[in-house]
Amino acid sequence: MDNLFVYLGKMSIMNLSASKTSKVTVKAVEEVVMQKKASTNELTWMILGGEQFMANEPVSGLDFLTASAEGIPKLSVESLAGIMQIPMKDMAVLLNLSYKTLSRKKRTDVLSNLVSSLSIEIASTFAKGLAVFEDADRLNRWMHKDNKALNGQKPFDLLNTPTGIKLVNQILGRIEEGVYS
Repeated sequence: MDNLFVYLGKMSIMNLSASKTSKVTVKAVEEVVMQKKASTNELTWMILGGEQFMANEPVSGLDFLTASAEGIPKLSVESLAGIMQIPMKDMAVLLNLSYKTLSRKKRTDVLSNLVSSLSIEIASTFAKGLAVFEDADRLNRWMHKDNKALNGQKPFDLLNTPTGIKLVNQILGRIEEGVYS
């Protein structure tokens, strides 16, 4: 999906992205998806909190690599959980953290590079899913439904490992291409 860049103008996406004082909403992300104004990288940036996550929109995947190496703030994980419409308790499970550990952190505390990397990968997968389904509710229903292509497992349950994320992305790619999955 990153190679299929459908971008119609920086001002449009910037108007809907998170500012330092506002919060990215599902509606804002869906609006960008419906207007086909963003790449997967830009959607990932929005899902992780926009400017609260990273001052500038990512130019390439290397920007996400740098962010994961430096660690992302907890508020990016909160933004991701909000867009995914899941409680932080479930987010902690996806990130292989105890809920207590995650809840003790301040919003501005930086997470480890492994947790940061996993968060970015989950956000990227969700961005791809939004581009495929064009609706957060439809994507969430699909994420929480048993999938034959995954031997009856729910895609959501696979998001806690890089291998599981890769499998979910493959299924999303098949759906995008019109292959029954």
